[in-house]
Amino acid sequence: MTDAGNSALDRMRRRLLTPNAAVGLLGVVALVISVMAGTLVVRVVCGLVVIGAAAYFVAWRSTIRTEEGDEDTGKTVEEYSQSPEGPMKKLLFDDYQSSSSRYVVKELEEEREKVVPSSRTTLPAMSSLKAETIRQMEIPDFFDLDADTSYSETEPKSEFHSLVNKVLLVLKDVLFAHSVAFFWANREKGQMVLESMATDSDHFMSERRFAMERDLVSQVALSGKPQVLGRVNPSSEKDLLRYYDSPTYVKSVLGVPVFYMDSARDIRPVGVIVADSKAEDAFGQETLELLGRFTKLVSALVKSYTDKYDLLLDSELLSSIRRLQDKVKSDPGEQTILNALADETHRLANWDYLTMAMFSDESRAWTLQKVVNRSGDAYVSPGQTVDVEGSIVGGVIATNRVASVADLTTETRPRYHGAEPAGKQGSFLCVPISSVNRCYGALAVESRRAGQFSGSEVETIYRLVENAAASLEVLYMNSVAKDFVAVDHLTGALTKKHFALTLEEEVRRADDFGNDLACVSIAIDGIGEHLVRYGREGCDVVLSEIAGLLRSNVRAYDALGRLEQDRLGVLLINTTASDAYVWAEKMRKMISSHVVTVGARSFSITVSVGVCGLSEGMETADLMAGTTQVLDDAMEHGGNLVRVY
Repeated sequence: MTDAGNSALDRMRRRLLTPNAAVGLLGVVALVISVMAGTLVVRVVCGLVVIGAAAYFVAWRSTIRTEEGDEDTGKTVEEYSQSPEGPMKKLLFDDYQSSSSRYVVKELEEEREKVVPSSRTTLPAMSSLKAETIRQMEIPDFFDLDADTSYSETEPKSEFHSLVNKVLLVLKDVLFAHSVAFFWANREKGQMVLESMATDSDHFMSERRFAMERDLVSQVALSGKPQVLGRVNPSSEKDLLRYYDSPTYVKSVLGVPVFYMDSARDIRPVGVIVADSKAEDAFGQETLELLGRFTKLVSALVKSYTDKYDLLLDSELLSSIRRLQDKVKSDPGEQTILNALADETHRLANWDYLTMAMFSDESRAWTLQKVVNRSGDAYVSPGQTVDVEGSIVGGVIATNRVASVADLTTETRPRYHGAEPAGKQGSFLCVPISSVNRCYGALAVESRRAGQFSGSEVETIYRLVENAAASLEVLYMNSVAKDFVAVDHLTGALTKKHFALTLEEEVRRADDFGNDLACVSIAIDGIGEHLVRYGREGCDVVLSEIAGLLRSNVRAYDALGRLEQDRLGVLLINTTASDAYVWAEKMRKMISSHVVTVGARSFSITVSVGVCGLSEGMETADLMAGTTQVLDDAMEHGGNLVRVY
């Protein structure tokens, strides 16, 4: 027998002599006894012994097969068992091996990673792939650093434009659109006006407005209903999408209205959001619902913008009224009011021409007292008469109602008169300058662009003109009151009206009795400079002291009157022109040597004097005109002079 055979017999012998063999033998004996036994108890006990022996035998047999299959590695299954304290191993077991062959179990050798102990818990490192695809988000991804977040309170439109532009950019990305735009619907002018857009096209409209016609944007604005086109015919793109200067070959388009509710709770479409794509059927019901949410956002922005714009107009109007009143307080007068009204109208509206028509006592007609031409083109001139019956301005004066013409080409009436040189184009607005009791004239503004003056601008200008008319009403009432007052409260002299009545009476008496009569006019030199230095109160002090000097040097039957704001008149009875000159020269020297004190400041003044004597055949108006003429001559030659007519 070979060494291999002897080795096998030795292994078999060792197995038979082991406790495992004894257990098996015990099970066989118990089986035989259970068959031959007559009592039930013996059978149950022997059956349990047989079952236990069988289970032990099965376990033992599995151990033997494993030992036989590990002859290549020289390891048994027990050798592969892990201790709880030892390192974990990876074992390779082929479960497709046939039951007749030996089972092979192998240990996989691998390079163990070194673990660096740490005192704190850390997140696992991001893989190289994720590090490339997911970048670190920073502030510019969530906040526009370049945007002017501190919008000017005086420019709500810039804020609205910026916010709408951001909304359109988001819409363009969400819808994968070629172009997205927001248009205002201006029904008064019949136009669609571009507010903002986000586009990939180089052919988007260069003009910011187009007329409302049959295009898609106009139809959405007029009907207030959305429109979705899944396929746009290339031949009709030019007429359908008028916001492109040339065809861009878009395939689908979507337009939705933007609504606004005014103070009267009237809901109407005020704008349109339009989106298009170069893919067919790019927009559906889901897109329409999504865009509806964005239109609600834009409607809220429109409401906020409108409220801010109304507040801005009110604020500007109040500021204009305050400036106008300040100017009138510093220098009350009709020309001051008209000049201030023109300046503030320029702040509140854009115009190319401005006129003011007032009633002229000299010509006894309505004439243009102020004309401002900012364009340089041919227009009407100051002093021209207004055709009250056949012109737009004449109709405003006659009816005391505002006239607004959006397009002058549709108006048959002239603006002022039939021979006006200006062409009929653009827009025209005329507002009456009137109070409750009287119409003083009309303010007219004109633009060379049609539809320039909107409802809000008309209302703003009307309120400004209304305040100017109130100032004119105060001046008119003051003049009426002065007609019933004979003495000026500041100088103690006769008022202009009563001085003129006295002059007319004395002229008639001199003609009847052949008496001499002289009229003297006195004006303060450099009154404008005094007004700047000492104010109106200082000039009143100067005028009052001059009047006191004159009153103390005239006879009881002579007359002293206040002709203008800063001009006095003296009527010398039974006095020739030469004697009046001597008296005037005396008064000139007295006034020039007089010291005037205003507050803490003292100064001297000079006057210019004009003298005119009554000659045969001279009327009252001629006497006053001669006096004024020589007075103006004295002032032109430097002042502090006496001139005789």
